[in-house]
Amino acid sequence: MTPCATPCVTPTSAEPERNAPLPLDQAQAASDIALFEQWRREREQLLHLLAEREAEIHVLRSMASEARCVEQRRVARELHDGVAQQITTACLHLQTLASIYRPRSPEARVALKRAIEQTRRAADEVRRVIAGTAPAALDANRLVEAILREAMTLHRDGWRVTTRIIDVGLLPHDVEVALFRVVQEALQNIRQHAGRCRVQVMLMCEGSHIRLEIVDNGRGFDPRKTAAGRFGLTSMRERAALLGGTINIQSRPGCGTRIVILAPLDSTCHLSRKS
Repeated sequence: MTPCATPCVTPTSAEPERNAPLPLDQAQAASDIALFEQWRREREQLLHLLAEREAEIHVLRSMASEARCVEQRRVARELHDGVAQQITTACLHLQTLASIYRPRSPEARVALKRAIEQTRRAADEVRRVIAGTAPAALDANRLVEAILREAMTLHRDGWRVTTRIIDVGLLPHDVEVALFRVVQEALQNIRQHAGRCRVQVMLMCEGSHIRLEIVDNGRGFDPRKTAAGRFGLTSMRERAALLGGTINIQSRPGCGTRIVILAPLDSTCHLSRKS
């Protein structure tokens, strides 16, 4: 009887299991890719949030600047229609009195003369405040011309003023107003506190920033002792902050003063002026 032939089975390599774990290096690579993708998504979200916050800050700065301008125009109207008119009327009355009545005593004559001079100075001061509150020179985006006019006025009054102003093109209105106000305040401080001295006003672009610099070799002061009590310096700092810029005030008694403002320029608003 022929024995049954045992079927011959050729051994084959075992098929890999579907759920077999990946080798260690492949698992690490997959983990790294997953972490990178998570980091990329989080970075995109953060950049998106940052862009939104920057846009909100820009809008808030513009709103704050516009609100300041509106309030300043309101104050200018109130001063012009109220205080300025009353002071001017009082001055006219005093002048009329002086023309028809001459006091007998020297003391009375001096007192009347001083009263007329004081009311005239008060009227001039109110007009100066009104003019400073509403800068008509900037209605047509003429920052360079407005700064040159302020510098020329100081020069005519006896200061040695030089300017180095490079046309920076058309700027947003709130930027021009802030820079013009800083120039006004700085030159007014020189007029009142620095004494007759040399003054230099510079305006130029530095990359993505605009640079405004006012330098004098006058009396100088100690910023640590006087900054808190001088509204002008506080106003300069506030205007620089509203622009998202920086201000550096360097001064020392007897060594003059240097004021430097760096304000960022929005490339979407900075347009080249055609020559």
